[in-house]
Amino acid sequence: YIQISRALMISASLLGLPCMMLVLLAMPCVKLNHETESTKRRRAITGGVLILLMSVCGMVSTVWFPVGIHHEDGLMSFGFSLYAGWLGSALCLLGGSLVMCCSGEDAAARHHENRFYYSKQSGLSNSIQASNSHAKSAHV
Repeated sequence: YIQISRALMISASLLGLPCMMLVLLAMPCVKLNHETESTKRRRAITGGVLILLMSVCGMVSTVWFPVGIHHEDGLMSFGFSLYAGWLGSALCLLGGSLVMCCSGEDAAARHHENRFYYSKQSGLSNSIQASNSHAKSAHV
């Protein structure tokens, strides 16, 4: 159980860098050469799946190790590193879930309705003329 717990923690640590790179490259402020929004969404979902896999590896390792130690040596108290592992795994599970849930729909279609131009003369206005109705087709 010690070797398997160690292998799971090492694999979780090694999964961290690629999944963070995928999630960072899927951010809206990063533009790669002729990239579509669907490519960004797939990249974000892949990064989210890798974060979830990383959290499962960490969670299994930090649960399996104290159970094995308790059966073998009768350990009754846990150390700070196990609490930190549980907290880190739980936060990775939350982060991976948020990345996957928030990257599912088309962001351009979702935010397209709330764009407005700002002009110095009349405040908010649409692209054709200033109106009191704040047309939904205006862009920022």
